[in-house]
Amino acid sequence: MNENKRDSTAIHAGHRARVKEEFRQKGLEHFPHHKVLELLLFYAIRRGDTNPTAHRLMERFGSLSGVFDAPMELLMEVEGVGLESATLIKLIPAIMRAYLDDKVDAKNMLKTCADAKEFVRYKFLGEEEERVLLVCMASNGKVIQSSWISQGTRRSVEFSPAAVVRTALRCGAVKALLAHNHPDGICNPSSRDLRTTSILFEELARVGVGLMDHIIIAPDGVYSMVEHGMFPAHRR
Repeated sequence: MNENKRDSTAIHAGHRARVKEEFRQKGLEHFPHHKVLELLLFYAIRRGDTNPTAHRLMERFGSLSGVFDAPMELLMEVEGVGLESATLIKLIPAIMRAYLDDKVDAKNMLKTCADAKEFVRYKFLGEEEERVLLVCMASNGKVIQSSWISQGTRRSVEFSPAAVVRTALRCGAVKALLAHNHPDGICNPSSRDLRTTSILFEELARVGVGLMDHIIIAPDGVYSMVEHGMFPAHRR
C-alpha cells in the first residue's frame, strides 16, 4: 500500500469512528438524512468514503423514505451501491415493519377504527406490491390470527372471496377485518374495492362472520371504509 492510500484509509477510518460515536452519544435526531445513509452504508461498504454514495441515493430518490422504499434493482443502478448495500437498505423497512408490528400485536384487541388502522398499517410498511390481509377476531375484538390472502403487482391484486371465507372459518373467527395497500396510489377506495367489499361482506355473513371494516393503506394515509360511511352495512 502506498503512502497516499494508507493516509486515505486512516482518514476514512477515523471519520467512521467519529460518526459512530456521535450516533452512540446523541442518536440520529440531529443527523441530516444523507448522513443517516452514510452511517448505514458503513456496514455494507467496509472501506472508503460512503458520503458520496449517500448523496447520490438522496438525489436519485428524493428523500430518506424514498431510498428505503425504492426497489432493489433501482438502488443498484446508483453508483457505489452493490448487492450487499441494496440488501442492507431494504432490510431497514423490513426490520421496522417487524418491530412495529410486534409492538402493536402486543395490544391484540381491536375495538375501534383507530385500533384497527394502527394494527394493520405497520404490516404494510415498505411493501412494494399490493397485498391483501385478513385479520380474524373473536367476538370481543381479540385478534386470533392475521393472514396474508394474496399478493399482486404495484397496481393491482387478485384474490378469491372463497379463500377469505376459508381462512376465517379455519381460525374460528366471529369477526374479521380486511386490509390492503395501494403502494403507488392514494388510499381512497376504487369502485372495484367497494364492489369486492360488498361481496365479501355478504359471503362472510352467510357463514356467521361479521366483516367489521376494510382498511386501505397508501403513501398518503390510511382509509377506513367505516369511518367514511362507505362500508356495505352503511350503504344499504
